[in-house]
Amino acid sequence: MYKAQGAITPMRIQPLTAVFSFISAIGLFGSGAVAYQGYVEGEYVFAASQIAGKLESLYVSRGQNILAGEVLFTLEHAAESAALAEARAKADRSEAALDDLLKAKRPPELEALKAQRDQAEAAFRLATITYERDLKQLQSKAVSQATVDADKAAMDQARGKLAEAEAALAAGRLSIGRDDAIRAAQAEVTASKAALEQAQWRLDQKSVVAPAAAFVFDTLYRPGEYIPAGQPVVSLLPPENIKVRFFVPEKDLSSIKPGMKVMVRINGDKEERAAKINYISPRAEFSPPQLYNRDNRERLLFMIEASPLSSPEAFHPGQPVDVFVEELAKKR
Repeated sequence: MYKAQGAITPMRIQPLTAVFSFISAIGLFGSGAVAYQGYVEGEYVFAASQIAGKLESLYVSRGQNILAGEVLFTLEHAAESAALAEARAKADRSEAALDDLLKAKRPPELEALKAQRDQAEAAFRLATITYERDLKQLQSKAVSQATVDADKAAMDQARGKLAEAEAALAAGRLSIGRDDAIRAAQAEVTASKAALEQAQWRLDQKSVVAPAAAFVFDTLYRPGEYIPAGQPVVSLLPPENIKVRFFVPEKDLSSIKPGMKVMVRINGDKEERAAKINYISPRAEFSPPQLYNRDNRERLLFMIEASPLSSPEAFHPGQPVDVFVEELAKKR
């Protein structure tokens, strides 16, 4: 299970915002591109297991860069492994029972039924030949009507025995289980498969992997410690979760749009790095409603968020930055 949370809470952001508000209001920046002060924000991903247990192995350490899919940690899982083996055995047993009900009779039994069918078929052919022969001889008075009638009855009886033998052979080829027994066995197979999937899921929860390539910001537990369900064990900072937040006065807000490119200079670094605006706050930051008047309107700041377009590893949460918006300079 993963949880995302910002690196800087509102309690930490508020004093910075007050400073940014003052600097922006007095126009401390020189000529050229319009510049605003801001800071780097990190939205951390907390890796946790949904199943409680003792931390068995921790495979990462803070400061490490990892790839997506790497195992972060594992919890003790002996009980879950045993439960999975038991569930798998029950599933195999239920499937075997269903297969047995769906099977036909055994080969020796089928062979006996085939022999009986062949014998009945031969008897029917003989009775048919006898009846047809005597029926012709009846015309020449070589046999009596009573003989022909007896032949006809024998032929009909042989036909009935052949039909019975064929029905028995067909039934032997069908499953030996009753319909209700087969339905019960099918339900048992479904239930055992569900139990198997649940057991597999519980075992999988004891081993947590990285959802994306990330920087290991911190590890919160040590091997041997008990971890409650849902409690984060490792905090990660994926590069795409690094943001630059800066604040602009109300008068500049209408000129700044999502998707606009800005240049960011980290404090103490002469290099400027490109970023793209992806969010503009719809409300003023940390300004009480009673200050919404003409005198204080210039002090109303709106938070804007931009994502670095390259070298996100150069940005560290909490770093102060200067953000330059060249588009505004062209309009002034």
